[in-house]
Amino acid sequence: MRRWSVVLVTAALLLSGCKGLGDMFTARPSVAAEAAGEQLKVERLAQLMTSIKGVPLTQEGARFLLDIWVDYTLFAQALAAGRDLADSATAAQVLWPDLAEALGTQWHDSLTARRAQLPPQVADSLYRGDSVRVLQHILVRVPSNADAKARTAARQKTDRALARLKSGASFSRLAEEISDDPGSKSVGGYLPAAARGQYVSAFDSAGWTLAPGAMTGVVETQFGFHIIRRPPAGEVQEQLLTFARGHIGQKLDSLYLDSLGIKKHLAISGAAPAVMREALGDLDNSRHSTKALGRYDGGTLTVEDFLRWVTALGPGWVADLTSRADSGLTQFARVIAQNKLLLAQADSAGIVVSAEAWASMREQYRAQLDTLQASLGIAGSDFTDPAASPRERGRAVALRLESFWDEVASGRLRPRPIPGPLSALLRTEAKPSVNAAAIERTLEVARGLKAQADSASAAPRRPPAGAPPAPAPGGR
Repeated sequence: MRRWSVVLVTAALLLSGCKGLGDMFTARPSVAAEAAGEQLKVERLAQLMTSIKGVPLTQEGARFLLDIWVDYTLFAQALAAGRDLADSATAAQVLWPDLAEALGTQWHDSLTARRAQLPPQVADSLYRGDSVRVLQHILVRVPSNADAKARTAARQKTDRALARLKSGASFSRLAEEISDDPGSKSVGGYLPAAARGQYVSAFDSAGWTLAPGAMTGVVETQFGFHIIRRPPAGEVQEQLLTFARGHIGQKLDSLYLDSLGIKKHLAISGAAPAVMREALGDLDNSRHSTKALGRYDGGTLTVEDFLRWVTALGPGWVADLTSRADSGLTQFARVIAQNKLLLAQADSAGIVVSAEAWASMREQYRAQLDTLQASLGIAGSDFTDPAASPRERGRAVALRLESFWDEVASGRLRPRPIPGPLSALLRTEAKPSVNAAAIERTLEVARGLKAQADSASAAPRRPPAGAPPAPAPGGR
């Protein structure tokens, strides 16, 4: 049974509808943004800013809510229009960062496989040195809120374990039996090789005092009570070689990427930092900019490349990069160019993502979309009924989003961002309009609403009509 008449009547009461963008650019604009035919009014944005906890009354706070409103509106309206956001073509665009990572990892692994195996002497040298250790431990965990009785019980359990070890019990078997560290319990308490200073202070200090084959008494840290052992060299050769390969591999990776740039005569423009900052300040209009940030043999690093990587990294990177010095932005641009060169090499080497890996990526992506739909409350048949017109479905999801924002304002729900590449794709297709001048107007209105709320909460309460007067002090 369809309920569109009820939905649309309610929508008419709650939504103002679209009246064009003529007032968006007036001296006192009333519309902050327009997306997929829907408008976010200044008063509504101001009301949300003063209602949602944690949102500061600043330009950054207004832009944060405005951007999420645009993303949600574009996402919901695309679904209402019958768009399959998980089809193969769309998924390939949205999952570009995952595909790039998979290709880069496969190419990296193929390069690593070609590197010579390290001889056992490398492990022996690391073991004899003082900078790296492989330690083994048993942990009896003590929760941070544990009372004295629980702490005493944990200490007694550790003391009993230590007595068993001194009587000849196998450290590995006892760790598998009683240790509360899930990461090392299943491998006999062995920890990965680590450089000095990587453990908490008490654990680190105790571990570095041990002679080969020796173990500590009971060592207390914020995690609980430990017994720590330094295994002999013969037990930990492979862990030390793994550490060495990783350490050397990181250096080789860096050298390899640098060599790619040198070989291709990579050069970043001196004007790149200023161009990058300008693009970060106007993301929607810069996503497909072909302005050059750098050049290399056979190619160009563009603003579009730069913003594609920024989008993949996440929203926090916009503020981070904007605050960086010119040298930091230049280095970031160089890394992106090196990544482009690396992916080009992977492609020329015939590296492809397997069908199984691609299917897994799409499945996880579809689940992410389903979760977002459910959190917005637009997963029901009311919003996908093919018997309803696209306009009816569009008004229904618009109404539901208004209700969603009311629930966010009341503290019952929290907004979650949609995937950055999906946001970029939807914005490119729909071309939403954001009025920067309206943000200042929004802040004016929001500050006025806050002042009214503060005044109302500070005012003395009047007794209800007809209530008896309060007795005078000392009166009866």
